[in-house]
Amino acid sequence: MKGVFYSVGMGPGDPELMTRKAISIINTCEVIAVPDSQGSENVVLGIAGELADGKIIVCCDSPMIRDQAVIDRYHRSNAKKLAAFLDQGLDVAFLTLGDPAIYSTAIYIQRQLTELGYDTQMIPGVPSFCAVAARLNQPLCEASQSLHIVPATRESVEQALHATGTQVLMKAGKNISHIKKALKKQSKIAQAVERCGMRDEKVHCNLDTLDDQASYFSVVIVKEANL
Repeated sequence: MKGVFYSVGMGPGDPELMTRKAISIINTCEVIAVPDSQGSENVVLGIAGELADGKIIVCCDSPMIRDQAVIDRYHRSNAKKLAAFLDQGLDVAFLTLGDPAIYSTAIYIQRQLTELGYDTQMIPGVPSFCAVAARLNQPLCEASQSLHIVPATRESVEQALHATGTQVLMKAGKNISHIKKALKKQSKIAQAVERCGMRDEKVHCNLDTLDDQASYFSVVIVKEANL
């Protein structure tokens, strides 16, 4: 019998925000896979902590590049690497920040494995923007207000800020300067949290205190000024 592949949402960074389901799955899996972007630390392994002890750890190359053809090759290579463990009957937990259904690397590998006929499952986690809203002690949306969740690319930001309701700008670190300039044209209020739930978390009640070289793990929440 072949093993099962799980995309496991680890929450935004605080180990206490892992779900009981995520902990249970990690405990039962023999293999833990993590994305490797060649950074100085592996955030999801830090969240897992002692849960990863005694497991087979597999680092899956996930470089921060824009060439989609190259990215696709990495996904296929990572899926093949993990399929070798599944073929041995070993269950694999791919750990991902936040929720696997929201801009995660895990979902691309899961899709490859699903197409190859393997049993795959998604384990939801607390999304970073929900943790950020809680940290700011603010609701994301109320009554009939709309909620827009977008990656903070320049094109997405320009389009999103013209929408009504609340805008959540994900992974905003590289485009903080552009976001600030775009907001000057809008009568809106913006707040942000860097590395929410992690050791060096920073809360910004406005973007004036947010450095233009902010962490990649920065989430900006934008609301109408009269809300």
